[in-house]
This record gives sequence, structure tokens and C-alpha cells, in this order.
Amino acid sequence: MTKKIGADMPGRILIVDDDVTRRITLAARLSGAFYDIRIAGSDEEAFALMQQWKPGVILVSDQLSAPTVRDFLQRIRQDSRCSDTIIFVVTAAWAQTNRAELLSQGADDVIPRSEPDEVFHARLRSHERARAMVEALQLRGDGGDTPPMPGFSDATMDFTGRIPVTMVASDAGMAEAWKTAMSASRRIHHDIVTLDQITRTEELRDTQDDTPRLLVMGLQAGNESRVFRIIAELRSQRHPPETEVVLIAQDPSPRCVSQGYDIGASEVMTNGLDAEELNARLINLQRRLERRRCLRSALADGLRASVIDPLTGLYNRRFALPRLNQLAANAGKAAGSFAVCIADIDHFKAVNDRHGHLAGDTALQCLAGVLRDNLRPCDLLARLGGEEFLIMLPETGPNESLYIASQLCEIVRCSPVPLDTQRPPLNLTVSIGVTIGQLGQRSAEELLTDADSALYTAKRNGRDQVALHARTSYLSEISGEMRLSS
Repeated sequence: MTKKIGADMPGRILIVDDDVTRRITLAARLSGAFYDIRIAGSDEEAFALMQQWKPGVILVSDQLSAPTVRDFLQRIRQDSRCSDTIIFVVTAAWAQTNRAELLSQGADDVIPRSEPDEVFHARLRSHERARAMVEALQLRGDGGDTPPMPGFSDATMDFTGRIPVTMVASDAGMAEAWKTAMSASRRIHHDIVTLDQITRTEELRDTQDDTPRLLVMGLQAGNESRVFRIIAELRSQRHPPETEVVLIAQDPSPRCVSQGYDIGASEVMTNGLDAEELNARLINLQRRLERRRCLRSALADGLRASVIDPLTGLYNRRFALPRLNQLAANAGKAAGSFAVCIADIDHFKAVNDRHGHLAGDTALQCLAGVLRDNLRPCDLLARLGGEEFLIMLPETGPNESLYIASQLCEIVRCSPVPLDTQRPPLNLTVSIGVTIGQLGQRSAEELLTDADSALYTAKRNGRDQVALHARTSYLSEISGEMRLSS
């Protein structure tokens, strides 16, 4: 049975149960929420279905006969295709005593079949949000059909040491009871405070540093609004902290539980504090935090790699051209001038032909270092491609830019490139074309074209020199080596 509403479809759910009545009943509960629902009567049927269709959530019965639900959890967690799939074990109301065991074996949550629809759907929404966040960090937006980008697929990570947790009890009595219950936990390092000690979200943030963290909050009749307000403030901050929240309550109303999930709680325990169950939930949530942290780190590395030239470590063309447009626009607003230079290694093809491409790569790396070490902090250096380098000099007029470019020529000329002990150092020279931008008169493309034209004039006039493009209205005679490009 399938219900779709295009881009607004919340997600895909697979129901795994070898009892046909239970399968149909559960599917009927979900049908009105417009989920894309599939049904499997065995684990083999479920895995065959997942070859073509990846679910976001799996609802598996605790009464599977062959294999057992524990075997199913183990098998599915070993499948890399399901590394981010949310798994709920659905149990009979009387079979809730083994939650901690099931959570430790790979279940994301354990829910009774009799759970009110209001809570059931709120729980699903909460876990769907968590899964969608991971998919977004993997640069996937299609419900998971497309494999993650390279570097974003590592699914699990082991963490050692005790897990730091902040626990906010409703009152001093609850704090003492929690302290006693958690005293035997070897994996959790808990810091227990009372709700009265946390009057502002900033104080809660100050209880730990900015690293990803776990927060446990006690929920009692009369304090719901204060607890929900704290969670809402955490989630609504401009740069919200990486926090997973567990609410602990004793027989709360369905409305209270659903509100907790919708306000931003990750888990809601409705039978009070069970230390073993809480430990299992916190370990799973810590794994979720670590997963997102690793993905964010991979994403940052990937974004950096997309704008960095891997050979020289300089910015590449993709990064430099938007910055050149920005420089031109800012100069126009400030009525200031700036210089755009293109430097090119002279006779670079001969370097590759005579000494080999490895020596050519070494030459490019050394030149990049020389240029970088002899420019100002405000200047931008990028490799355009091949042996061409772009140099942007903000707030720089023609006299100063020609002086800087001529100095670079001289420094490169006096900086031989060491090869190996069997060959003498390689002597390089560069030619540089310069154009001056002012008042936003030219686009980035026009500036590059003019600088390139000046570069060819420098090449044509003998190389190892600087040429200024004719479109620049300010001409200077810095040295006899500088030429005017026509």
C-alpha cells in the first residue's frame, strides 16, 4: 500500500512481521500519514525488497519466529545500506521489560503496539528528522536512493571513554534518586543539577563546552512548560548546539509525550528512570552525535578540497573567480583601485620535456611557495591551471602593482628549484601581465582577459618581465623591463 504526495512525502517505512494480521493493522495505522509503506513477511523478503528500495524506517515485530528479532537486528546493522535506517521494535504492551537489551542490539527505539497514534506519529517524526539531517550531511536529498558522495559513507565509529551527560532533575529529591540509580554506570559521566539551577538556556550551555553533548531532563506535572521552553530555546538559537535530549517522565499523558517529541526531544522515556535503559539510549545517541560530527568534518574537508588546488595548496579557479568579482564590486563602491596579475612560468613545457613531469610538479610547488611567501596578507594567490597563477592585489594602484610584480620576477629568478642529488637546481623565470581595476568598470572576465593580454606582451617582448595592459589609464615607468600591452 503506497500513499505519495510528491516532494512532501515524509518518508519510507518497511513493516517486517511474519503475522499477517499484525502487518495489516500496523500499515493501516500509518496509511493516513502519507508514508510510502511496504510490507515484508520475513527477513529474506525484507532484504530482497531493500535491494531495490531503501526504507528510512523499519518497524519490526519482536515476535518474529525465524529468525528472531535479535538476529534480524544484528544482520541489518551489518548491512552498509542500512547504516542510517531507523529501526523500531514493535512489542506487545506486556513485553516492554527487555527494552535495554533491544536498544543495545541495534534498535533505535522500542514501542508498544498499543501506543496512542498521537505519540506514535510524533516519535516517527522525531526520528525522521534525525535521519534527514544525516542524509543532508551526506549530500543526498532523494530519500537515500543515491549513494552518498565519496568520503561521506563511513557509517559507524567507535568512541572510548565515559560519555559526558548533563542531567536536569525536576527537584532535589529526583536529583538524589538519579544519582543513586546512575552510580553503577561505567559508561556515563553524569553532572546532575536541578531545574531551579537552570533559569536560562545560557546557563545550561555553560555547564559543558561547545562539543556535542547529551542532555537528560526530568518531566513532571507542573514543570512541562519550563522544560519545553528550555528545549525550544536550545533548538531555535541561531547556531544551535549539537545536543540530543532525553526526557524522563512517569506515565505522562500522550499529549505531553507528543509535545516533547515535536518540541525537539530525541527520546522520551515514559516509565521513569531505568538506568540500564537510559545507558543504552545515551550510547545510541552518542553514536548519532559522533556520526554527525564525522560527517560535518568530512563535509568541511570536501568543501575545502573543492576550492584548493591539490598540487600547490593554493586556491583554485573555482574559488578565485567569485572573489575577483567581489573585489571588483567592492572597489567600485569605494572608488578604489586594485591590480589583477597573471604570472606564467617561462618555457614550462621544456621543463617537463627535459626533466620529466615530476620535476615540473616540483617546480609548480616551489613557485607557489615563493609567490605566497612574498605577497601581502591581504593579497590573494590562486592557481588558474597549468603553469598560470592569478594574483589579486586589493587597494593597489599601477605604480605599486608594477613594483610588486617586478619584485616577484626578481625573487623567482633568484630562487632555483632543487631537484635531486643527481641533477643541478632548476632555474625558473616568470612573466607577469598586470591590469588595474577601478570603479567597477570591468567584470572579472574582462579583467582576466586584459591581464592575459598583458602577459602575452611580456612573453612576446622577451619573458622574465612585467607588462601593463593599455586599458589601464595610469601608466608608470618603473623600470626598463616593464612594457605596455597594446
